[in-house]
Amino acid sequence: MKDRIFLLACGAGAGLAAVYQVPLTSVFFVFETLGITLSIKRFVLVGLTTYVSTYTAGLVISDHALYQIPAIAWSLKEVWIVPLLLLFLTPLAWLFGRSSKEVSSNRIKDKRILLTLPSAFLFLVGLASSFPHLLGNGRMMAQEILNGSSGQTVLLMFFLKAVVVLIILWAGAYGGTLTPSFALGMAGAALLGMILGLDSQPSILLLGSVCFLSVTLRAPISATGLLIGFTGLGLDSLPYLLVTAFLAYGFAKVLDRFPWASILCKMSKNKVIR
Repeated sequence: MKDRIFLLACGAGAGLAAVYQVPLTSVFFVFETLGITLSIKRFVLVGLTTYVSTYTAGLVISDHALYQIPAIAWSLKEVWIVPLLLLFLTPLAWLFGRSSKEVSSNRIKDKRILLTLPSAFLFLVGLASSFPHLLGNGRMMAQEILNGSSGQTVLLMFFLKAVVVLIILWAGAYGGTLTPSFALGMAGAALLGMILGLDSQPSILLLGSVCFLSVTLRAPISATGLLIGFTGLGLDSLPYLLVTAFLAYGFAKVLDRFPWASILCKMSKNKVIR
């Protein structure tokens, strides 16, 4: 059974590595997110799997960055925004992560899915007529924010994207929250910047993304690696992103221990439509 679980984890890591061309990050993803016990033998086997899948998929998949990011000059002057991002985004990411797990564990699986899933997609289509960036996994939304959007548009996209993801998961669809979390973190950082009267600098947006992603994945190293892989950032960004990711992860663990956290979970379980 352990070998079977390990093989399934290797398959998940290989799929992530192939699609996003991030072999090393996928190794950390297997051990951080999937809960596989680390050993030298397993590390080598997972690494072999992810690098082979990355090379194979690279024959037909581009290894260029998914997002077009302008050149960023990282400096310590931007560190002051990190505590504000953590206080603003971590609770939102924690709530989204908890909610997505709840709706996924209570998704419609019986004959009602014939009604709920088409209805959910029709709801999405209706919203997409006004906000086309809600479609897809969040890539269009994130790129739109990077290109520059008004405060009202960013606020609506942040709220609607989270709602749409939760509704579709509850309605019976299967999927993850990796790229939606990336986009939501970027939108949240843009909102905070607008509240503070700051320009939506790419560095602040990316710090918001890694904050949100590390909380929903509960994997700060994987979140940092994925963000670098998505954007093609240099290693000079690593200290800023990694520190932010670990601080957000630690804050989320603190939120887990609050009494109202368990109360919220019990309330959500009672309110889920079965």
